[in-house]
Amino acid sequence: MSRAMTEEKASKWKKSAVRMLVGGIVGLGFASGMLAVAGSSLLDAMGPSRVALAAVGLTYALMGLFVAFGLAAPRAGAALLNVGDAEELREERGNMLRSVVTMAVFGAVLVLLALAQGPGFAGPVSAPVAMGFLLLALVAGIVATVRWRGQFDELNRQLGLEGCFWAFCLSWVVLTPWAAADFLGYGWTLTPIDVVTTLSAMMLIGSFAAIGKRGMMTR
Repeated sequence: MSRAMTEEKASKWKKSAVRMLVGGIVGLGFASGMLAVAGSSLLDAMGPSRVALAAVGLTYALMGLFVAFGLAAPRAGAALLNVGDAEELREERGNMLRSVVTMAVFGAVLVLLALAQGPGFAGPVSAPVAMGFLLLALVAGIVATVRWRGQFDELNRQLGLEGCFWAFCLSWVVLTPWAAADFLGYGWTLTPIDVVTTLSAMMLIGSFAAIGKRGMMTR
């Protein structure tokens, strides 16, 4: 029995590793394509902080694209996404569609913010447009959360709370020493856009931490 369980666990880890490898390759190709479209002159003008924010936004958008692909082609999607089989994708279609919309909108808003005009950067997106989309997304998110809260089971609600907890803790660990180093004069400048990038990235990492802690990364 112990040997069988060990082999099953190894098989699950192997399957997860293949999924991550495929996702990494697709993500690298996607990022390379976006960088080629943006052009080196725009990237140089954006600077590291804006490029990092855009990269986080593209990560959200790409994850939404993965899930959308899984819903459109359940059998192929089951081999790529962290689900048991195609039937599970079909059963969770409603929740996953909401995830697609959430990640796509959030990713698009982050990219708009990264490209928005600001002091020292004449971006292709006006500041009012970027701020307007951000506020609209926040309001829509609040309304959707209130409307959808009864459609999630206890496990998903708990995962959401745990993901937020991890995101907060990780954000505190990153931002507190970074900000302290800045105001103490150590030269580690923390800009507002760095805060947005860090919080957005930690929301994503926190979700993975909550899922991984429950052993749901190897399904």
